[in-house]
Amino acid sequence: MPQSPAVVRPSWAWFALLDGGIVVLVLLSASDSAYDAVTEHSPAPLPPRGVLHAILAATAVIHVVEGLVAGRRARRHGLPFRGWALQTLAVGFPSLLALRRAIDSAEA
Repeated sequence: MPQSPAVVRPSWAWFALLDGGIVVLVLLSASDSAYDAVTEHSPAPLPPRGVLHAILAATAVIHVVEGLVAGRRARRHGLPFRGWALQTLAVGFPSLLALRRAIDSAEA
């Protein structure tokens, strides 16, 4: 039985940028002191914390759905379900783009 191709990783910069943004969003949503410190030094006003909570919840839902979609597409094309699903859960759309390229190259 032929071995399925490995998961293709997007650039580390995508992980740093997108996951770093999520970490900042979590800190601003969860920590009064972090929110207050950024509000004091920010030239532009931050959204209220309730809005940040909603953005964080929406981000989580979007990443879970993206992970499920990636896993399903990977399985349908004989690629590693778990690897693609977990990577896409972590980094989002750059992983979906890499999956599409991997599927296209496997079909070519």
